[in-house]
Amino acid sequence: RRMALGGSDIANATPSPQQADAVSIILNGEGTDKMIALTKDMRPGVDRIAIVLDGEVISAPVVNQVPLGKQFIVEGLHEPGEVQSLANALMNPLENPLIIDEYNDVSPTLGAAVVHQGLVAGGLSLMMTFLFVLIYYRMSGFIAIIGLIINTVMLFGIMAMFGFTFSLPGIAGMVLTIGMAVDANVLIYERLREELHKGKTLKNAIDVSYERAFTAIFDSHFTSLLTAVILFALGSGTIKGFAITLTIGITASLFSTILATRVLFRWGIDFGFFKKLTFLDLIKSANYDFLGKRRLAITLALITLLISVGGFAFRGERALGIDFTGGTLIRFQLGKETKISLEEANKALAGLKLSKEAYPQQESNAATGSLLTIRCASADAPAITAKLRESIPVLAAKKPDGQGYIIDASQKQVSAVIGGSFLTQSLLAIAAGLLGILLYMTYRFEFSFALGGFVAIFHDIIICVGIVVLMGGELSLIHVGAVLTIAGYSISDTIIVFDRIRETVLVRSGSVEKIMNEAINATLSRTLLTSGATLITVAILTFLGGSGLRDFGFIIFIGIIVGTFSSIFIASPIALWWSSRKGGSIREDVLATAAKAEAAAAAP
Repeated sequence: RRMALGGSDIANATPSPQQADAVSIILNGEGTDKMIALTKDMRPGVDRIAIVLDGEVISAPVVNQVPLGKQFIVEGLHEPGEVQSLANALMNPLENPLIIDEYNDVSPTLGAAVVHQGLVAGGLSLMMTFLFVLIYYRMSGFIAIIGLIINTVMLFGIMAMFGFTFSLPGIAGMVLTIGMAVDANVLIYERLREELHKGKTLKNAIDVSYERAFTAIFDSHFTSLLTAVILFALGSGTIKGFAITLTIGITASLFSTILATRVLFRWGIDFGFFKKLTFLDLIKSANYDFLGKRRLAITLALITLLISVGGFAFRGERALGIDFTGGTLIRFQLGKETKISLEEANKALAGLKLSKEAYPQQESNAATGSLLTIRCASADAPAITAKLRESIPVLAAKKPDGQGYIIDASQKQVSAVIGGSFLTQSLLAIAAGLLGILLYMTYRFEFSFALGGFVAIFHDIIICVGIVVLMGGELSLIHVGAVLTIAGYSISDTIIVFDRIRETVLVRSGSVEKIMNEAINATLSRTLLTSGATLITVAILTFLGGSGLRDFGFIIFIGIIVGTFSSIFIASPIALWWSSRKGGSIREDVLATAAKAEAAAAAP
C-alpha cells in the first residue's frame, strides 16, 4: 500500500455551497497529475479511494467518474458535522500525525440542572401556547398546532442535520420564530373571523383570509430574514448563532403557516371533516382614538427614554457585567478524584454580595483532572475564594502541616467576552440590520412608515436595556440575544399594523387619522392575543427557566409590553407626522406607491 496524494497536494477543501452533503476539493498542479494517474484505470461505481488521517480511514468514497482531475466533490456525507470534519481533515497539510499535549473539557456555563430547567420551562411554554390556540380557535387551533409542530420539527431537524448547536442567542432566535409562527396563525384566523362575519362561505372565507394575510405575514417574515442575513454576514459568532436559528425558523414558519395549514384546511373541507368553524371572541371590536392620545404617549415615551439613558449614564461601568468588562479567573485544581458541581458552587455564592455577577464553570484535563473556575470581578475575587472555602468542605481542607490548603486556588486576569472588537462588530451588524429594515419598508410602504418603524425599534431597545439597568441588573451576553429578539418582535408587530393601515387607506376616503385609528383597532385583537400568549410563555421561561434564562425571559417580557405600546402609540403617529409635515398625506403617498406598482406590473 502507498499514499497516492498527501495533504500538501490539496489546494482547497470546503463544504460545497451547492450540495449540503458534499465537500468540494480543488487540487494543485502536482496533485491533479497524481489524481489523474490514480483514477484513470478505476471502475466507476465500484472502486473506492480511501482518505486516511493518522493511520485511520476516515472516509472511503466510491469513484463515480474517471479520471478525476483538478476539481471534484466527495458526496453522501449525511452525519451531523461530517462535511465540515472531512473538509478540515483534508486541509491538514502535515505529513506527520498530530500529538495532543493537552486536552481540556469545559462544562456548559449554565450547568446541567439549569439546562434541564430550561428544557422543562421551554416544553411547558410550548404546551401553554398549544393550549391557548386550541381553546381560543378550536378546530382551527388544532390545525395551527399541527403547523407549529411541523415548524418546530423542521427547525430542530435542520439544526441537527447541519450540526448547528444551540446557544442562548440561538434559543432567542427559536423563541422569536415560534412567536412569529403563532402570530401568523392568529393573523390568519382573525381575518377568517372577519370574512365569516361578512357572510362568506367557509371555503371562500379561508381562501380570502390567507390571501389578505399573506402580505403582512410575508413582509414581517422577510424583514426578519433580511436582518438575519445581514447579522450573519457582519456579526460575530454569538450574533451568527442567532442569525442561523432565525433564518431556519423563518423559512420553516413560512412553510408551515402559509402552505401546510392551508393544505390541511383544504383537505378538511374536501373530505367533510368540518363544515363550520367557531372561535372564542373575548376581544370585541372597538373604536379607540389611539392617535388622539399620541402627544401624551410620545411625551411619556420621551420621559422614559431620558430616564433609561440617564440611569445608564449614572451607573456607568456598574451597568456592565463581566462579559463586557473582563475581570479575574479563579481556578481550583481539584485533581482526578474530587469533583464539585456547579450547583454546589452557585449555592455557596448565593448569599454573597458581589459588585458583579460571578460565573462558575467546570473544566477537566486528562493530565491534571478536574478544575472549578469562577469568572468574576477582580475586586470580588478574595471574597469569592473565602466563601467557597468556607462553604465547601473539600476546599477548606488544609495540608497536614497546616500551611496552606490541599487544593490550591490560582488567579489570573481575563479579558472581556464581549470585548471592544466584538461590541463594535455587533453594533455595526445590528445597525446594518436596522438600515436594511428601513430600506425595505421604504420600498414596500413609504419612508414615513419606515421612519415610524425605525423609531419604534430604537425606542423599544433603549427602554428595555434601561429598565434592566435601572433595576440594578448587569448587561451580559444573555441580553444581546434578548435585544435581538425584542427588535424582531417589534418590527413584526409594527409591519402588521402598517399593512392594515395601507390596505384601509387604499379603499376608504375621509380623514387619514380616522382611517389609521380604524386600522389599528382592526388589528388590536391580533396584537393583544399574540402579545398575551407570548407573555404567558415568556413568564414561564422567566420563573421556571433557571438563573441563566431568567434574565433572558425578563427582558423579553418587558420588550413585548414596550413593543406592543410602540407599534400602536409611537410608530403610527411618527408616520402620520412625517407624511403631513409639509402639507402631504399618507393617502397620497400610498396611492402613488400603488400606482407605481401597478404600472411596473403592467409594463411588458
